[in-house]
Amino acid sequence: MGIICELYRINDSKIEELKKLDHEVAEEYLDENYAYVHGKYHKQNDTVFSMDKGWGITLFLIQECDNSTGKILDKLNDRFIKSNDVKLINKILESIQIEDLKNVYDKEKLIKNHVYGAKYEVHWEYINNYHLKLYKSGFKRASELNDGIAINYS
Repeated sequence: MGIICELYRINDSKIEELKKLDHEVAEEYLDENYAYVHGKYHKQNDTVFSMDKGWGITLFLIQECDNSTGKILDKLNDRFIKSNDVKLINKILESIQIEDLKNVYDKEKLIKNHVYGAKYEVHWEYINNYHLKLYKSGFKRASELNDGIAINYS
């Protein structure tokens, strides 16, 4: 069993509220309202974008493709990303294709950086369909609606 990653589309004012809370209290709010399938805000592929344990390799490779001046994709390591940064991230994600991930793939570098699953064979179709596309669609949807993103791991 590995760690899954979920992206939650959430507005900036709620992000500010959650950032002020203890980590456990914020976690409980996200779990009850977004992660839980009967949660108030749980709408798969609209407010919730779920990825299984392969998200780590995809995240690492996406960040390796970041040629932006400020390395905006480093924000993907943050728990909360406000709408202005979501829009910048979305612009870069829109341009990244699976071939770009293949071009920056370096198994030894992934292992050296302790990326989960790095020692196993990479299934590119799976990475594309269940991780890259979900990162892209989550950030695109949030960008369109002027929302931020909360990232939750479980």
